[in-house]
Amino acid sequence: MTEPQQEPEEPLRAGNYLLDHRGITWLKPGSNGPTETPLANFGAMIAADVRLDDGAKSRHVYEIVARLNGRKAQFTVPADRFRAMNWPAEHLGAEAIVRPGMGLRDHVAVAIQELSGARYGVIRTRRVYAHTGWRELPGGHGYLTASGAMMADGLDTGVTVDLGPALSGYELPDVSGTADVRAAIRASLAVLDTAPDSVTVPLLGAVYRAPLPLLPDCAPWLYGQSGTLKTTLSALAQQHFGAGLDAYSLPGNWTSTANMLEIQAFTLAGTLFVVDDYSPDVSTIEARKRAATADRLLRGSANHTGRGRLNSDSSMRPVKPPRAQILTSAEDLPPAGQSLRARVMVSELTRGTVHLGRLSAAQGTADSGQLALAMSGYVRHLASRFPALLCDLKTRLTVHRDRARAGGHPRVALNIASLFLGWEQWLSYAVAAGAIDTGDAGQLYERAWKALCDLGADQGRYQRDASPADAYLRALGALVASGGAHLASLSGDGAPSGPQRWGWRTDQYPYAPRGECIGWTDGDDVYLDPETAYKAAMQFTVKSGQPLGVGKYALHQQLNARHLLATTEGPGRLTVRRAVGGRTRNVLHLSAAGFDADGDSDE
Repeated sequence: MTEPQQEPEEPLRAGNYLLDHRGITWLKPGSNGPTETPLANFGAMIAADVRLDDGAKSRHVYEIVARLNGRKAQFTVPADRFRAMNWPAEHLGAEAIVRPGMGLRDHVAVAIQELSGARYGVIRTRRVYAHTGWRELPGGHGYLTASGAMMADGLDTGVTVDLGPALSGYELPDVSGTADVRAAIRASLAVLDTAPDSVTVPLLGAVYRAPLPLLPDCAPWLYGQSGTLKTTLSALAQQHFGAGLDAYSLPGNWTSTANMLEIQAFTLAGTLFVVDDYSPDVSTIEARKRAATADRLLRGSANHTGRGRLNSDSSMRPVKPPRAQILTSAEDLPPAGQSLRARVMVSELTRGTVHLGRLSAAQGTADSGQLALAMSGYVRHLASRFPALLCDLKTRLTVHRDRARAGGHPRVALNIASLFLGWEQWLSYAVAAGAIDTGDAGQLYERAWKALCDLGADQGRYQRDASPADAYLRALGALVASGGAHLASLSGDGAPSGPQRWGWRTDQYPYAPRGECIGWTDGDDVYLDPETAYKAAMQFTVKSGQPLGVGKYALHQQLNARHLLATTEGPGRLTVRRAVGGRTRNVLHLSAAGFDADGDSDE
């Protein structure tokens, strides 16, 4: 905090208030002249009125300088808490006393304001930004981090950014000599060779995509068992935005609450936000919570939406959508929701595939601040291209998306395009800075595109695994195999042909069914009871921590769209009527092969 001018030792009077060595006194008017009424045993001044701007709303906080028993303290108090006068004990301790009496607290607050005006003349005001990323400033567009605003002509340290202690590591250095920047760019590109392209291309794509003034479209998900060094690689990516953001100081963790992560992702606009340690949980409850948190954060990021909230008076608060480029380090796949998995790019890292020597060298460049220096040069380069940059980026994103679609990747075309956009802009910057030539850039361009397209081709299996239709069939298959459910003969409640396959005990005669009946089978046909089968599958998936997420009718529509229903009675009626044990029932008709499809059927 800026050091204000020192308070004078001699008493200071403003109106009916006096500040001296005793503290603050009210000179209460009376017929026989003013009477001294002690208000507080400390002195305090408002050194500055700060407008704290987080990009969605502004709020005022007062910078307070206080003295008590020879001790000096500087701190901030939200403007809406100032008059409550609860802050002296919080910041000055048990010795701070506000005298009791009707209205005396109000007098203390007014006294501080009037005495501050008398001391400083006019209480200075200033704006402090409480977020990272791009803002239009008096000198043009600047990129905010804790060190100030990176402008087209360099770092402006006169712009104050306060991210709080937890995020203060997001700090870019000023851009120094051209040779230093060139070396830093090459150090960043060297990270590409620390692991397979399927890992490092999306990782660096997220780094280079993050500061572009276009909200992110997808989130890379780095997946691998413990010991694969995925957190170490994620930290290399994170250190592009601050040398101190190493593996021990990553800003996000999936053990945090959804609200916490959402606010962090809003605050860290235009930066990379690594959320570490998505892992399987022993507790089903914890697994559900973590899955819900991931779904909320990543879906909000891809959709550019935040949760609506109300103030205590029912007025709407500003919406704060995630604005950071999110990167997850995980020991488990994303929660099994098809729409969620369509918004991430899963990249698997296996043991032994990281080049340890190159990794160690890259960590050295990260810790020395070279990766952050490369990023400083990048955002300065981007600042010099405003305001035409945004329009150009939208055009290029569309071009890459259409190219990916034409190349046979319709489902993940936007994900490929978004991460490749980061690569394209970074390589353009690297050539402009003289770090690489156009030939090197062309090779890296094709290498990144191929890696992203190859990775995109792998995403189909993750998305199929997340399909509610497949989850439904897997759940029913698991229940039948484990004895939690069975299928009976279509002719009645007896055992069907091949009873062991359909959940019957065959170690005794007559054969005994296991679990509840969820349907019937006849040769190559399976007829499911719509209600019982859906309820059984829902209970099974809820216990596993990844519920189906769709209603019964929507699920039946998905089965039909996947051509898993053998017959229907036409549009709007997906069940068929069949005689079961002498009684006509509405059932879902699948082939036995369709019941065992487990995600391999055509879409």
